[in-house]
Amino acid sequence: MNTATIGTLSSRYARALYAYALDNNEEEKVYDEMKYLSHGFLSVPELKKFLQNPILPLETKLKVLETAAGGNAAKCSAHFYEFLFGREKEDLLLYIATAYLSVYRKAKHVVFVDLTVAAEPENDFVEKIKNHVLKEYDENTVVEMSINSDPDIIGGFILNVDGKQLDLSVKGELNNIRKLILKKM
Repeated sequence: MNTATIGTLSSRYARALYAYALDNNEEEKVYDEMKYLSHGFLSVPELKKFLQNPILPLETKLKVLETAAGGNAAKCSAHFYEFLFGREKEDLLLYIATAYLSVYRKAKHVVFVDLTVAAEPENDFVEKIKNHVLKEYDENTVVEMSINSDPDIIGGFILNVDGKQLDLSVKGELNNIRKLILKKM
């Protein structure tokens, strides 16, 4: 399956799952599960191989999938997983989970902010970042933030919002200076 087909199918399945979850008032629970699931697929690459193993019974796969999604799956999610396995589309789960996050965020006016800092930031700094981000959106927008520590950036921060990156880290500035020096040589 090519990349365009994967993207198209994943988006369609994600929109269908969102509509199904919305009809059953489980869209937020499914959203939380999809966050866990996408993280699980990225941090445990063996999960995808496990779910595609034809020898394992469906019940075992569904239990592992439920655990990877945070446990105690929403009814919508459980039905959806069975639906995907029945059509042998479990290889799309990571992509569907990621697409669901986007569908949910767009529908609920949630902007995802990824903040990378060298050390644990102060609460007032985090609030300033949130307020700065909110200036770019309407008053109904909610900021969901992920804060990561990376001592390699030395100081400052890296901010990712909707695919746009602002690198104000010391490491980033040093790299820019290095590029300038190399360019002049």
